[in-house]
Amino acid sequence: MAWQMVAVSLAVLWVASLYKILFRPLSSSKGTFLNDGRVRNILLVIAHPDDESMFFTPTIIYLTSRGHNVHILCISTGEIHYKKHLNFHVCTK
Repeated sequence: MAWQMVAVSLAVLWVASLYKILFRPLSSSKGTFLNDGRVRNILLVIAHPDDESMFFTPTIIYLTSRGHNVHILCISTGEIHYKKHLNFHVCTK
């Protein structure tokens, strides 16, 4: 019974999304995300040093083209593959 409710819920969401995509008014076709005229400071938190160039380049370009200040915080140094055995010992102490 639970899987049927999940299937029905997904079908309803799919139909609603499809309706919104196909039948939305043409006047609201302009993007309004963070486009209210205010300059914002945005922090992009990534896990690995190359994530911003591989996954978030379109987002960064969009935000900077709108005049927002984008700051990137990388959580790791990217050396986990080379020092995996050292990191394990540091984390277990």
